[in-house]
Amino acid sequence: MATSAINPAVVGEVALRAVALLIAGQDPGKLIEVKPLLITQEELNKNDIKTVSDLDSKLPGFGSSGQAVAAWIPIDQQK
Repeated sequence: MATSAINPAVVGEVALRAVALLIAGQDPGKLIEVKPLLITQEELNKNDIKTVSDLDSKLPGFGSSGQAVAAWIPIDQQK
């Protein structure tokens, strides 16, 4: 079994970065896509994932997005 998921906190971070880019007069793009991650039951079991925090720390790509970034916008890599 499998499902796809997007971390809602990441969606919020991307939205705030896009607003910051707009305020700074930069164009974040017309469409910003935060791609979902395919999560299988096998991955959950293999990595002993029980919570969203576990997903964030144990599955690369769930806890971050490279959308709407700029060198002057700090990104917290240690969540």
